[in-house]
Amino acid sequence: MGVETELKELNVTEGCNKKCEDCEKYFECDLSVKEIFKQKGILSLIRENLKNVKYKIVVLGGKGGVGKSMLAVNLAAALAKRGKKVALLDQVYDCPAVPMMLGVSGDARLMIGEKGLIPYESKWGVRVISTGLILDQDEVIIWFHEMKRNATEELLAAVDYGDTEYLIADIPAGTSSETVNILKYMPDIAGGVVITVPSQISQNVARKCIYILKSARIPIIGVVENMSDTNCPECGEPASIISSGAGERMAREEEVSFLVKVPVSIKVSTSLDDGEPFVIKYPGSEEAKAMDAVVNAVVKHCETIKGN
Repeated sequence: MGVETELKELNVTEGCNKKCEDCEKYFECDLSVKEIFKQKGILSLIRENLKNVKYKIVVLGGKGGVGKSMLAVNLAAALAKRGKKVALLDQVYDCPAVPMMLGVSGDARLMIGEKGLIPYESKWGVRVISTGLILDQDEVIIWFHEMKRNATEELLAAVDYGDTEYLIADIPAGTSSETVNILKYMPDIAGGVVITVPSQISQNVARKCIYILKSARIPIIGVVENMSDTNCPECGEPASIISSGAGERMAREEEVSFLVKVPVSIKVSTSLDDGEPFVIKYPGSEEAKAMDAVVNAVVKHCETIKGN
């Protein structure tokens, strides 16, 4: 029988091939070729196109199904409710759900104006940019890496964002190309919000979102725990259907701010299906109050801490 040796490391590094757009070590790189890449080509076009966008916020979840799009939609709607000029960039190409969550008609489409693609104005005051407003509902595209990168470049460089105050980017699950693309191509990101659910598996993945934000030198505004403690509808006593406190514990261990627990609730799920964010449909609810805490943290970080 042969000798078995423990696998210590998976080596996928091929050295620098000067293709920064495809490099998995982009954020760790300090080579001069990276600076040249940042100043030329598509990045310069994106920077020019986004120069009037005041604050750019990314929402990450790591694991699928934790409520990332829910958070992005309600954060955007709550900001718009406060009179902010808000755009929501749906980076989920495989199954874009943001238009439906905001009550946008299935036959709505992005239009082209003199300055590029025009974000679709939802009835809640949030302007939407999504491939769900380009493709038909029954149209399926097999998205390979380069196609996703090209789509990201297009939606950042060729959309007329105007004088948007808050651009919220809904980032797909995981830490692969979609996540790296937006962090790489979107300049001057003000901060990121990480959402998780109270299970240990989710924490393990959410931590990677924190690590990649730190690697990209993007400030972490805080962690949100979704599907958390709720109250029994019969007796009113607190109940933890999944578990509780794991998100708060993770934030403490990673030395980042913990923002709030969003209770597990039928109001959250039905409001998404109805296309009316719960911050608007149920403004006095515990769910909406929890989201207000997130909005307060984002506004404080952008408008007070950053001081502009």
